[in-house]
Amino acid sequence: MYNKSLVEGKLPLDWMTANVSAIFKKGDKAETYNFTAQPADKRGYDEKGMIKSGLLPSLQFGDCYFRANEWMMESITDSDRLQRLRELEAQLRDPRGVVNVDSLLDSVQAMVADCDHQAISLNKNIEAFLNRYRETILDIELLRMRADDFINIKVIGRGAFGKVQLVRHKYTKQVYAMKLLSKVEMIKRSDSAFFWEERDIMAHANSEWIVQLHFAFQDQKFLYMVMDYMPGGDLVNLLSNYDVPEKWAKFYCAEVVLALDAIHSMGFVHRDVKPDNMLLDSSGHLKLADFGTCMKMDKDGLVRSDTAVGTPDYISPEVLKSQGGEGVYGRECDWWSVGVFLYEMLVGDTPFYADSLLGTYGKIMDHRNSLKFPDDIEISSEAKSLICGFLTDRLTRLGGNSVSEIKRHRFFLNDQWTFDTIRECVPPVVPDLDGDADTSNFDEIQNEDSPEESFPVPKAFVGNHLPFVGFTYSKDYRLLSSNDKPDGKRNLNTLIWSWMK
Repeated sequence: MYNKSLVEGKLPLDWMTANVSAIFKKGDKAETYNFTAQPADKRGYDEKGMIKSGLLPSLQFGDCYFRANEWMMESITDSDRLQRLRELEAQLRDPRGVVNVDSLLDSVQAMVADCDHQAISLNKNIEAFLNRYRETILDIELLRMRADDFINIKVIGRGAFGKVQLVRHKYTKQVYAMKLLSKVEMIKRSDSAFFWEERDIMAHANSEWIVQLHFAFQDQKFLYMVMDYMPGGDLVNLLSNYDVPEKWAKFYCAEVVLALDAIHSMGFVHRDVKPDNMLLDSSGHLKLADFGTCMKMDKDGLVRSDTAVGTPDYISPEVLKSQGGEGVYGRECDWWSVGVFLYEMLVGDTPFYADSLLGTYGKIMDHRNSLKFPDDIEISSEAKSLICGFLTDRLTRLGGNSVSEIKRHRFFLNDQWTFDTIRECVPPVVPDLDGDADTSNFDEIQNEDSPEESFPVPKAFVGNHLPFVGFTYSKDYRLLSSNDKPDGKRNLNTLIWSWMK
């Protein structure tokens, strides 16, 4: 559909910001035209694609471009050039691509940050680069999303690499959880800090079981990830406040299975499945979070790592054995952790707990003999069967071949929900919340900011910021920050952008 003023010659002088009002569609009559286009069907048109008269065709805006201050939409007749431009545009617009617009802006910002040091800028080529881009980048940094766009409400989590804050966007008033990761720490611990995997999973997962990433950005000290806020807290909080009956355990275990299946379907293993990383939304349903240990599986469905990643009580034997050697394992390592989680919900403690780390690891490696169920706690035979199916050797572990093995297990049989309908079921615990910024389900954490560590001043080019190029992301990816200009008129470039989709 196109603006009638294009057809009738009544286009206002400020057409680049004109409101779209009168619309015509295929089949409308018109005698004069102020634009050219390349129709899909050449019949009834001259060699240049000029529409002469009669019925309007279905035109593709992707075949045309607008030129400012003119009433003409010209056709690109060079098919090779047109195809190359389309492919280039597709890469610039692709939020998953490595050369999208945000990645290119990240690149220039990183180069300026890494070059703008006295010892490095003495090089005349670098000096020329800085003279060309330094001031522009300062303007770009103000235009792009940054930490100042958010109001900090409260620290709700703290980890080895940074912290998580509850924040409110200054303009939309939307509440988010914002994770800060120290760039220095990311470089120091590159063997165990999988920040790219965490960003990509939350950004691109189309799943109701995974915490979604809305924005990612960076400055010279931190990476920022702005995510869904989960006001129900984590499963650690729930386990500390309730004695979990088997009916509840069945529900939460099923939702974890679905969440992990979503991760595995994306080609990742989580490697740190535990109650701390299971969060509850405002309705009480579970979502998986904290993907900083995730690793992409190879084509054979396995990962190869020489580092034992995870939390001691929940780590599987095969991951534990990978420390210092060539560890090879797949998604079955996550099902082991689910078995530990289910046991913990029913018993109140993890199955391989010991007074020392070595003691715990020893029990895990000797799981055939060390796995025991207490006599004073009633646990169904179905629950024991499922736990034993998880806490066994990786080659025979339940779920190693398919998640359907787990879903079919008799432990999950009930008359209230199935794996297909569980999201529609009312959860065992629904959070009682006082507003969108309620933090009552999170532990109090002292807001003590540790010293912000910066990269040392280099004497030669090091490229400290280059590993983070392309990290910036927006869930509502657009070249322009808004479809609407402040005066209420829609920018024509934005209209073209939406028409071409």
